[in-house]
Amino acid sequence: MATQCECPECSEYGGPNTRFMMVRFLIIGAQFMVALFGLLKERSWKALGAWFAGLALFATVPRMLVCARCDGYGQKCYSLYLGKITSLYLPKMEGEIGPLGMGLEVIALFLMSNAPAVGLWKNKRLLAVYQLLATATLVMHFSHDCRHCAQNATDWRKDCPSAKTARLFFGGGREVAL
Repeated sequence: MATQCECPECSEYGGPNTRFMMVRFLIIGAQFMVALFGLLKERSWKALGAWFAGLALFATVPRMLVCARCDGYGQKCYSLYLGKITSLYLPKMEGEIGPLGMGLEVIALFLMSNAPAVGLWKNKRLLAVYQLLATATLVMHFSHDCRHCAQNATDWRKDCPSAKTARLFFGGGREVAL
């Protein structure tokens, strides 16, 4: 997507702004460390298992059903460079991106974001830090990635539920219907 898009950010940086992406990776890394430390400290093994299951699911089937079939495969896309990362361990696949891939991604993201919160429920300090980082992750992802697709996508990404919601907040961009 980075080489095909003509938005100002893609034109200037050749894709997503690398500084902004670095900040996003740092926040997600901090969120990951707080979750791992907290779940181990609280000995919340079920939540840790659910979290790892969500991470494993996120890295496998949705990547095969979404990223490996996307035209941004092999490129530094707005979704945390997943097009480039996926190309390192999955081959390019043919076919359309359907609701199964998106649905499994929602389940994986749900497990990844909520399992640590459940496991940290008794430790309010770590829970507050985790929730603050999780909120920052969601806001940055939504205001950067989802807004970009909502305003610039002309393919299946314009129909993504997150992109449709982003259009409510940030406007439509290139003649894409809500």
